[in-house]
Amino acid sequence: VFGAGFEQAGSSMNLFAERDTNRVLFGWEIPTGWLQNVNPFFIIVLAPVFGMVWVWLESRQKDPSIPMKAGLGLLGLSAGFFVLAWGAANASPDNLVSPSWLVVTYFLHTVGELCISPIGLSAITKLSPERRVGQMMGIWFVGAALGNLFAGLIGGSLESLEADTLFRTVAMIIGGAGIFALIVAPQVKKLMGSTR
Repeated sequence: VFGAGFEQAGSSMNLFAERDTNRVLFGWEIPTGWLQNVNPFFIIVLAPVFGMVWVWLESRQKDPSIPMKAGLGLLGLSAGFFVLAWGAANASPDNLVSPSWLVVTYFLHTVGELCISPIGLSAITKLSPERRVGQMMGIWFVGAALGNLFAGLIGGSLESLEADTLFRTVAMIIGGAGIFALIVAPQVKKLMGSTR
């Protein structure tokens, strides 16, 4: 679910940047793909901050569990799509919107990514049976590949859906998954035993 939403950066979000975003800065038009550099920039800036926060929380025994971080990551991604849906609702061919809608969306997506991505492979290696770690890591990457496939299929629906409708629908689906993940997080944590 996370991959299907997050990988919209290369499809529907890029199309939104191209069609509905005013990319002119001081008389120069910013290439559409350059806006995708916002996420890596936020990763570089925020990764040390998140690392320090997780260590600080762990030192106080308040570090969220792996399932809780997964739910928080999904909610961050969902929040980004709600912001983008709001921006897309204000966009038209005669009224291009500011790139700040995408910047805020990428910020929220990065926050979600920094909650969920670092825990994925770690959880796989910790929770898999010893002789099946390689296979389970392969399944993790199959999940990522399926996320990319669904991202492309969702992005292709911009031909028949308005951008704000698409982004709002994606936000609601991912938000629902995030809320479900938070609800079941305590039970999943119990099933994990002493694994952190």
